Amino acid sequence: MICSAEEGLISDGEDVISKAEEGLSSDILVLLLSNASWPGRFPRERWEPVLLEATRDAGVERFSVLLGACPFPPLLARQDFIDSTANQLSAMRLLKRSIRQRAQGATHALNRNFSADLEDLYAALADEPGTLRSSGADASRFVKEAGQEFEDVLWVPCHERTFAQAVGELGEKLGLTLEGTAEQNCQRIQQFLYGRRFLLVLDAPAAELTAELIPHGRTSTLVTLDPVTVVRSVPSLAQARKLVTARRYAEAYELLYELLDADVSPADCARELSWICEHWNRPEESESLRFHYRLPPTEQLSLF
Repeated sequence: MICSAEEGLISDGEDVISKAEEGLSSDILVLLLSNASWPGRFPRERWEPVLLEATRDAGVERFSVLLGACPFPPLLARQDFIDSTANQLSAMRLLKRSIRQRAQGATHALNRNFSADLEDLYAALADEPGTLRSSGADASRFVKEAGQEFEDVLWVPCHERTFAQAVGELGEKLGLTLEGTAEQNCQRIQQFLYGRRFLLVLDAPAAELTAELIPHGRTSTLVTLDPVTVVRSVPSLAQARKLVTARRYAEAYELLYELLDADVSPADCARELSWICEHWNRPEESESLRFHYRLPPTEQLSLF
């Protein structure tokens, strides 16, 4: 979504109607109403063909934001009208929320709530990219209230989970196939999130994982101090193979070694681990597994 403030400035010889006419080539038109932009009454035949008829015919979404008292036509207040005279900051947040909802094609009603006790979260995360810690309860309320202001909300349960598990879950939520090590996968996710305006919620991560998981760029990160959602799975060879099938190799690698240490199906675990190591171009580790667990050598295709 691209917004050009400079192109929207009213120059000498122009007025708000002529400037709005130029904006008919855009997807969204925002009218900022004040005495500076609407100093007197315009004849209806001057503004109605542009602000009502032309915007409708061109499929342009029109929003009107009242910055100060002025003689604007009351008809503009009947649809997508935001009065910012009482609280300009909340009004600008509502405008952003409205535009984002339209851009996403959402059909649910616009959430107009802005809880005063969540102001720190709005200022640090919604108004600009940033990172903040909060209670799990406040994080849940903020996501419910302000989630529409982001391209998407990514809630990742991290309580008592490893780095590989948290990265794997995040990659799955983003629809990414991540076949590398946990570190490689995390780097790719960081690059993917850099230019996107997402809200990432890290639900109660261990302190040593937090810094590694927080992305840079336009994505905001909210870290909960207590867990909201707890995900636990029973370690098993079936679960490890499920991860391999999903190409979440870093998590499978970690789980298979855990099973190997517990002496659970050692030959099967070693075989799966050897395959992952070969995929990661770790021939020495692969051969070591095959030697210690007496696995047959990898089949090689004949050249002749």
